[in-house]
Amino acid sequence: MPRHSIRGALLAGTACLTALTFTAPLLAQERAGADSAQSTYVLDQIVLRAGKPKVASEVPQSVSVVDSRQLEDIAPIHIGEVLATVPGVAGVGSGSFFGQGFNIRGFGSSGAAASESGIVQLIDGEEKYYESYRQGALFVEPDFLRQVEVLRGPGSSTLYGSGALGGVIAMETIEAGDLIAEGQTFGGRTKLGYASNPDTVLGSVALGWRPAEDFEALAAFAWRKLGDTKDADGNTTVRANSKTPNLLLKAKKTFGDQYVAFSYQHLEAKGDDQDFNQLEGAQVGLFPGFPGWGVGDITTRDQTARFIWGWNPEDNRYVDLTATLSYTNTLKDVRQGDDPDEPIMDSLLGERDYRLWKFKLSNVADLSGAGYDHHLTTGAEVLKQDRSSSVPSSSHPEAYTRAWAAYALSELTWGDLTINSGLRYEKQRTEPKSSVTVTDDTYDADSVEPQVAAIYRLNDSLSVFGSVAFVNRMPTVDELYDSFMGGAPSGDLKDEKGKNIELGLSYHGSGILTASDEAVVKLTLFRNHIDDMIVRTNAPAPMPAYVNIDRAYLRGGELEATYSVAAWEFGAAFSVVNGVDQDGADLDTLPNNRVTLQAIWQASDALRLGLRSTLADGRDKPNGTHRAGYGVHDVFATWVPQGGAAAGIKVHVGVDNVTDRDYTPATWLSGPAPGRNFKLSVSRSF
Repeated sequence: MPRHSIRGALLAGTACLTALTFTAPLLAQERAGADSAQSTYVLDQIVLRAGKPKVASEVPQSVSVVDSRQLEDIAPIHIGEVLATVPGVAGVGSGSFFGQGFNIRGFGSSGAAASESGIVQLIDGEEKYYESYRQGALFVEPDFLRQVEVLRGPGSSTLYGSGALGGVIAMETIEAGDLIAEGQTFGGRTKLGYASNPDTVLGSVALGWRPAEDFEALAAFAWRKLGDTKDADGNTTVRANSKTPNLLLKAKKTFGDQYVAFSYQHLEAKGDDQDFNQLEGAQVGLFPGFPGWGVGDITTRDQTARFIWGWNPEDNRYVDLTATLSYTNTLKDVRQGDDPDEPIMDSLLGERDYRLWKFKLSNVADLSGAGYDHHLTTGAEVLKQDRSSSVPSSSHPEAYTRAWAAYALSELTWGDLTINSGLRYEKQRTEPKSSVTVTDDTYDADSVEPQVAAIYRLNDSLSVFGSVAFVNRMPTVDELYDSFMGGAPSGDLKDEKGKNIELGLSYHGSGILTASDEAVVKLTLFRNHIDDMIVRTNAPAPMPAYVNIDRAYLRGGELEATYSVAAWEFGAAFSVVNGVDQDGADLDTLPNNRVTLQAIWQASDALRLGLRSTLADGRDKPNGTHRAGYGVHDVFATWVPQGGAAAGIKVHVGVDNVTDRDYTPATWLSGPAPGRNFKLSVSRSF
């Protein structure tokens, strides 16, 4: 798709937003006796992770929500298929379950492993991250998800961690209440599923129990068999060859105005002759004499455990206190496979894991008074991260990272104006382990991150918003101590310093063209100025492996629009990102500019049909190559019998990449992307 077409589409969307603003009141005047505008909008999802819960159109930043209905439409095999529908977010990896990493607004790795730089990943509020050579960064069972939020830009770094230049990906797992029908004490769901590319079989069961109002519990188990990913020509690109059981446990008990809650997630994937390189596959013959990256017996383990105590006394609006103790661990255990013709290099064998212990204390005080609403969130946290490797490797340095932080977020609404202001201070120390031989220097850093955002309601339908945020991203373990290819340590690195400005328009309304239609539209324009951006040199010693460049600039925009009328729902999501370094050269991390269009027809109470198309502009790469643009189309249908013996059954069918298009996204290290994929699932609720 030509570049000017993408920009034209964004301008057209802006024009549509303006037209809706001025025509809505006129059309309403012409419809005497029509129903009054609805007070809630089913298209305007609730955002949970941007301070106090509120609908997306009232959040003064660029935010997208993929809710449970949309997750059913996508029927994802891995988390990458969910985020591929979100504007401003691009995958960094492959079509494999184990090759998922992400890029938001140009922040994120374009290198040989996914990078934590500039993106915070959360599951039920707990940070998740893994980085290892030629591996993905996030391993999550999509059948356990109930909602995924993407908070673009650094506006949420106050609550969730310093350095979130790109934004936050927040995944929420199912609750007991999602499974229990109203008036019942027990409920559940079973599911069987199949996908052809990557070759996948899924079986799952989830049970919810609420014997009393003060107690509920959930237990869910999913078993996923993962096979080969193939391109449009039928060639195998990545072999997963894995059996992947997943467990989710939750319980909550209320004692008057206090409660305790516990949750535990466990993924245990056993790969048999699995490609070591889950980003690109074997790559035999990549250069003369190269036998490929090899296959191995690879275990992927991902754990998240947390214990929560909460206190919210009814007679004290200044106290809504939560204390959370959490532990997360992501591990890869790589052992030599059974095929002597495809060995894995010895330096890539062994265990590599990330353990993170965190304690967090947070309080939300209601400071509201006559004529205004004011909530103040304050908190502090302390954490320790242990990055380990059983086989010393210059490309995977071992280290401890210890940090503590304090933060405050004020949310003040006075009439039509809402102002959010935040401040976060974080202090961090990174200490290499004895296996790091190039240096034993510790690295101490701190960051101060102020931000302010405001949204003003111009009328019942239209709001304007804007924000300014200052962010410091402290160097990671890799950036400090990586000495791969003989590079020197980078102990003199400075923090990346980001200044982000956003401006936008938000519209939500009903009765626009007919008495029963409704629409939600949000447009955001942003500009990021990054000083001392950290980049890899790929140069031998004495040149450091990573250095700071003076500055870089990223700018662009996102437009999301949803319109429903009668039995139809239409959606459009545009994203444009461009960025250059201090010399005016394009950054290597830029995603495709793209538009995603969707149409859904609720043909009856039992049948839902949908079409989704993604059109992407080509992208020139700094190395002189060009990633061509592409168009990919998906179709899906869901059938839910309304009565009889089949009541409670749900059948979903879909075809991704219907035309079997051969393409490679700009953010992937190489390609191509998966070819046509057939999906089928049958579930039953009880």
